[in-house]
Amino acid sequence: MMVASRPAVICYGEIGVDNIIRVDRLPTPEIAVFPSEDTIHIGGAAANTAAWLGRWNISVRLAGNALGCDEYGQKLSDWLAEYPAVDLSAVEQRDDVTTPFCRVLVTPDAERSFLIFGYPQTPKTPLTLEMLEGARFLALDLYGGDERLAAARLAHEKGVITLIGDVITPDHPALPYTSIATNSAAFIRDTFPGVDVLEHARSLQVVSEGIIVLTDGPRPVRVLDRDGSVISMQPPTVQAVDATGAGDAFRAGLIAGLLKDLMLAEAVNLGVAAGAFKVQTVGAASQIPAWEEVSKLAATLAAIG
Repeated sequence: MMVASRPAVICYGEIGVDNIIRVDRLPTPEIAVFPSEDTIHIGGAAANTAAWLGRWNISVRLAGNALGCDEYGQKLSDWLAEYPAVDLSAVEQRDDVTTPFCRVLVTPDAERSFLIFGYPQTPKTPLTLEMLEGARFLALDLYGGDERLAAARLAHEKGVITLIGDVITPDHPALPYTSIATNSAAFIRDTFPGVDVLEHARSLQVVSEGIIVLTDGPRPVRVLDRDGSVISMQPPTVQAVDATGAGDAFRAGLIAGLLKDLMLAEAVNLGVAAGAFKVQTVGAASQIPAWEEVSKLAATLAAIG
């Protein structure tokens, strides 16, 4: 596979479409729900993060699953092509593939329930050394198979900084290859009821020897630095309408800050600011603010005790 010029970031993982359906409550047996809005957006963690970085003119290569030559595949290709900084040369589009998609039910509290179609079955493009050439960061989601672990291992061996989402078990095979884990505290609490989330993060750091980030919705983001110190950042108060892709926006802001060689706390603030903007809009990557807007909001945030 021929690839384009060297990117700063590789976004590897889910590429698809989100069908956001806004409802006043979730359906129950025999009781109908009448949606107030039904829209189509860029979807998949890798595609979402790539779009945010591309909006800020950061060079990024997108790869992961193949797309179809169907309506969703064409819409997605057209949307992603609006970001010239996003290299799509590693994204396959095939006649024999149905583009994967999610139907996302979003309730008034901005929380989501997912119906996922096609991602597990869709062919994956293996990450190669050629695709990694020149990259400083690999943003990776783990919602796939062995190709995700192979990507993490290859990037780690190449000296590329790996940001991996929701690697939350100490025995996870990707954890030794994780430079920065961006984990949902809510996901950890749901998986390990009663756990002290910060102490759990410390158990992960014993294995990864990297940075552990704990996002937590409107509650403080906590970051366990490599030296064991903790940074806490309070997100700004906003009116959330859709949390779809908030973690992907956070990851993009964090990467952008680290690419600019900012201090970790400053880079985290950029991630917090990006996530705050995202939850105020419908869709994971349909209304991305300019870099100047994100930087301005990030500058108002400060570490808490």
